[in-house]
Amino acid sequence: MNIIISHTSAKPLYEQIEDGIRKAIYEGEFKNGDMLPSVRQLAKDLNVSAITTKRAYIDLEHEGFVYTVSGKGTFVRLDKLAQLQDNRLLEALEKLRICTEECQKAGAEKNQIVEIIENIYNDEGKELWK
Repeated sequence: MNIIISHTSAKPLYEQIEDGIRKAIYEGEFKNGDMLPSVRQLAKDLNVSAITTKRAYIDLEHEGFVYTVSGKGTFVRLDKLAQLQDNRLLEALEKLRICTEECQKAGAEKNQIVEIIENIYNDEGKELWK
């Protein structure tokens, strides 16, 4: 697992850690029951406080990505992964709906919105906002 964090980012460090672990889980780097690094070890590896790492682990546990066994460690939970992915997709689609409505209000045509989405899917849309 390779988590990259930025101490200069506006995003809190614990959220960056959560994002990195979620990404690793979604990309299949872990099997169900795999143990994550200890809070102290990950904090040392990332050069952050153990409290920051602990916060990330607690949040991930509340979301259902991991579970903790006292005295043993924190483990990946994949039994709910399909449900978590479905929830993630529903949240993303809701954001897309809201964004589409905002584009419509701003005067964008349907074909413009579709073209932007196709460009993003083809990794060609990054230059639109530079």
